[in-house]
Amino acid sequence: MLHRLKETDVADELVAFAAGKKIFLLTADFLNIFEHEALNKRSAKSHKRKENCYSGVRDINTIQELLDVEEEEENLLDAYAITPSKSSQKRAITTPENPRSKRTLSTRSPHLVFSPNSFSPSATPSQKYSSRGNRGEVVTSFGSAQGTVWSGNGGMSTSAKLFGPAEDSLTKRYKFMFQKLLDNREVLSYKIEELGEALKEHYQIEEFSSLNVPAQEPVAVLGQIGCDSNGKLNARSVILEGDREHSSGGQIPVDVSELVEYSLFPGQVVVMEGTNSTGGQLVASKLYEGVPLPFHKPTSPTEEPEQQMVLVACGPYTTSDSMTYDPIVDLIEVINKSRPDICILLGPFVDAKHTQVERVLFVSDPCTLEINGVVFGLTSTDLLFHMGAEEISSSSSILDRFSRILKHVLTQRSYYPLYPPVEEINIDYENFYHHAHLPVTPDVLITPSDLRYFIKDILGCICMNPGRLTKGQVGGTYGRLYVRQQVSRDERKSPCIAAQVVRI
Repeated sequence: MLHRLKETDVADELVAFAAGKKIFLLTADFLNIFEHEALNKRSAKSHKRKENCYSGVRDINTIQELLDVEEEEENLLDAYAITPSKSSQKRAITTPENPRSKRTLSTRSPHLVFSPNSFSPSATPSQKYSSRGNRGEVVTSFGSAQGTVWSGNGGMSTSAKLFGPAEDSLTKRYKFMFQKLLDNREVLSYKIEELGEALKEHYQIEEFSSLNVPAQEPVAVLGQIGCDSNGKLNARSVILEGDREHSSGGQIPVDVSELVEYSLFPGQVVVMEGTNSTGGQLVASKLYEGVPLPFHKPTSPTEEPEQQMVLVACGPYTTSDSMTYDPIVDLIEVINKSRPDICILLGPFVDAKHTQVERVLFVSDPCTLEINGVVFGLTSTDLLFHMGAEEISSSSSILDRFSRILKHVLTQRSYYPLYPPVEEINIDYENFYHHAHLPVTPDVLITPSDLRYFIKDILGCICMNPGRLTKGQVGGTYGRLYVRQQVSRDERKSPCIAAQVVRI
């Protein structure tokens, strides 16, 4: 009835589909795939042919035909309704207090030819999304996820809260971008000094020298990586902006040709060792990279911690050719089936560049969460794409670009260490210092990006890019994790037991 097919036709379709897939075991999951990939495509084709029959200029005759078709469809549905006595009132009730059914509010309805709703964005489902294949396919995994039945307890014993003291969390409104240049300078200078002290202690550096004073012998200087022009950073345009205490904020070009390997981006705080024979250029011979923060050590629970299932999805939740929320409806079906303990939904809920909307603003980004003793770092900003476009490197190590960028995020102790930021990002640096730094190294870092999905272990932190729930007009991916607080205090073990990225 749903697909306008006879029983024998459905059986023929099922046999042909099973033979093509070489599957001969009839299960509920297989029937769902069959309905999605075979029957829905068939219905979409017939629906398209039906729309073509009514395309073009509509006169009184075609309007009457549309009325007859809609009446016939509603009568068919009413025949299977539980309370058919209400069906006779559907077309008669048209007052604002009792609006028409959603079926009569389609853009094809002649009732709405000159109504405001006829100028609303299209609510037609995306055909490409509806006809997608490989639903539920696991595209990447981490940990002991093979053969694991992914299900939770529905959050019965789960608590989620903002990590750290309440006064350090961003929970109230403030005047965004209402800042002074002097305050910005103080924040940026303090960032250099704070990370400089950590580098000095970790690498046991005796003292920092001024980068403005000529030095024939190798000296250690502290500063922030910059670019000598408005273009992108390259090996010949690197400059080092010194700290205020030792270098009075002075700048000097840097020659990186003698470094064996390096990975640099604008805004990165580093310690360089080298010579400055003329006072006009620093020839770097050694690079001291940043060090990550320690992990959070939760208090010992009174009972054995339970395994928690976390589901992560990142928008947009609509396809680029439709305003219907079919992707998030499918995600809700996954949530109802697997019952995760925590579901993390990251924006945008509508693509900011969607052709049918203006712009959508979301706040409180980034965020650090503590879920039953496990610390999650969350941000919806595509820092991988932003930093990947600015980073330069020369390395013989096996680290790929994603791993290098994620290592920078952890060792620079910031959700967005790039400076200056990309043009479309407006940063309020006074609030950025209080709310965009890493209080600890998170156990799990969620970094959604338009780039390829991944799950990586970086310096003990499990980093995941779950991908986007939709990509243009087609379906995308989401992530799921099993986490459990570790009670051992002798040796830290990652609380992330398993993780997967799955196609919607």
